[in-house]
Amino acid sequence: SGSGSGSTTTNGNGTTWQAADINSGSGSGSPGQYMSMLVGDTLYFSAYDVSSGHELWAHDTSNASTWRLTDINSGSGDSTPGYYGMEIFVGDTLYFSAKDGSSGWELWAHDTSNASTWQVADFNSGAGSSQPGNYMQILVGDTLYFDASDGSSGRELWAHDTSNASTWRVADINSGAGSSNSGEYMETLVGDTLYFSANDGSSGTELWAHDTSNASTWRVADINSGAGSS
Repeated sequence: SGSGSGSTTTNGNGTTWQAADINSGSGSGSPGQYMSMLVGDTLYFSAYDVSSGHELWAHDTSNASTWRLTDINSGSGDSTPGYYGMEIFVGDTLYFSAKDGSSGWELWAHDTSNASTWQVADFNSGAGSSQPGNYMQILVGDTLYFDASDGSSGRELWAHDTSNASTWRVADINSGAGSSNSGEYMETLVGDTLYFSANDGSSGTELWAHDTSNASTWRVADINSGAGSS
């Protein structure tokens, strides 16, 4: 843990201090290397210490307290929270990618109201990694939309409803084991509709859409006609 007083942003006195020496001594804690997020007065971020590896930490700016939230990959192993880009806040809960040492990189959650942490889903069952949010992550209402790989249908568009904890593959755009790599080049939300880049295996990487209100998915246009990618 660490402490400090004063703030350059709140009282304008120009002081600077080390908030915490997470990896004590000359070693680096590398705070925020993989993820960082502000929730109320508290910073949530990845950091490293020699005993627990890269894990999820917090710093309460109101009282200068710093603590490791959880040791997802127990012991000195790294869970590297946020490594694959997934980090999003819904209600009181942080959703992020992490690995526990047995099930690969999957989707995890931490409830900031009760300090509970859990694996949301093991998309790529067993030791394989689904790497959720590697290319895209968008929140629509209570539902997260993101790319993930289940080990059999390639990297496709998935969803997780945070209100009822249900998880499903939205579409197998590149049917079979091929990957559509949804969101690799773009992702945006217009009304109820997600627009994103994807590859269906025959027309290259083009513009696709998914209407979250009726679960329909379609290729918007084949801008570079034929097998070429736009």
